[in-house]
Amino acid sequence: MSGFFGAILREAETLAGGVSPQTAQNLAGTVLDSAGGVQGLMAKFQAAGLGEHVQSWVGGGSNLPISAADVLKVFPADQIEAFATQHGVPTGVAAGLLAQILPHAVDAATPNGAAPAASPAATDASTDSDDSSN
Repeated sequence: MSGFFGAILREAETLAGGVSPQTAQNLAGTVLDSAGGVQGLMAKFQAAGLGEHVQSWVGGGSNLPISAADVLKVFPADQIEAFATQHGVPTGVAAGLLAQILPHAVDAATPNGAAPAASPAATDASTDSDDSSN
């Protein structure tokens, strides 16, 4: 793994008590997928009052940082624990690890400064959840 994102993942390995860069990348991918891709993740962060942060990750400027507490505003603790368990990450460090890697993962997924179109599955999931609230 090379480049800036690779450097961040190597830094995350140190911060997360030995979580490998590949595991960190897989964890970020799972979180992005579960949110419905970049657009879904952006919506979750906006709903949690962190829209300015997530917009900075997509834009061309500096990425605003987030904390483990911010991650827990976006994803419930039990969901973070499930992500951690799925990837063999210590549950006590998962939210902090995601706080370190999500800004860079979104930045890397949006090289042109715009979120890719939502996947059909993400659109179907949001439609399904809207239907259930009626």
